[in-house]
Amino acid sequence: MATRPTHSHTGKLLPAILMLHGGGSNSTVFKIQSRRLIWNLEKQFRFVFAQAPIEGTAGFGMLPVFASCAPFYRWVTRRFKAGESDVEATPLAEVEALDRVILDAMEANGGVDGFAGIIGFSQGARLVPGLLLRQKIQERDFGESRWKFKFGVMIGGPSPPISLAEKVDVNDYDLLRHVPTVHAWGRDDHVKPGCVEMMKMCESDNCFQMDFAGGHHLPLTDVEAKDLCDLVMAAWYAAGGTYGISADETY
Repeated sequence: MATRPTHSHTGKLLPAILMLHGGGSNSTVFKIQSRRLIWNLEKQFRFVFAQAPIEGTAGFGMLPVFASCAPFYRWVTRRFKAGESDVEATPLAEVEALDRVILDAMEANGGVDGFAGIIGFSQGARLVPGLLLRQKIQERDFGESRWKFKFGVMIGGPSPPISLAEKVDVNDYDLLRHVPTVHAWGRDDHVKPGCVEMMKMCESDNCFQMDFAGGHHLPLTDVEAKDLCDLVMAAWYAAGGTYGISADETY
């Protein structure tokens, strides 16, 4: 049985991407949903799927297709409604819980320093800028951060970010313009207006965007998935990354 590459031709671990599923979903479902991205990028990155800590009901689009994949999980308990607010603070206990599962996944897969970026869908996509924002705030205020993410990818992720703090200063959102980001959404997605707002929040020369056919899901065609992967690589290059050659790559 074929296995995915884990190392480059130099013997080093491939850079990893942290994968964050949607609310009311789980890591197994997101692996299935992300399969086209993995097929295109598995020689460049390792994909590490974290599972949210809060068990709950099935989210949008889970039933009946993924009924056998239950139970389902959420990153935060609050059920945000699009347009409800321009901030979403998170209770400290919930921040600690999600940090624990994320750090456990990262430490079990090469350590925090080996992670290049984050890809999230839906609620997970709203957590992506939350993680990036906390990192940039720590770098600004303390000169460094334990987190080393270089880019973020948000698929079907409406504004605002899920903040990893109990208080939110909207002026800090400008820090997201200093991180390469990718924003993608279905043209018929019911949260599309919020996705556009999230993109505007991150807008810069290194902010990349695409839309695709359909609603609140990942790209369903190979062509559109390849287009999204090209933007992931563009964000990686913008962050200083280089094209890699995996150890099992032959010519």
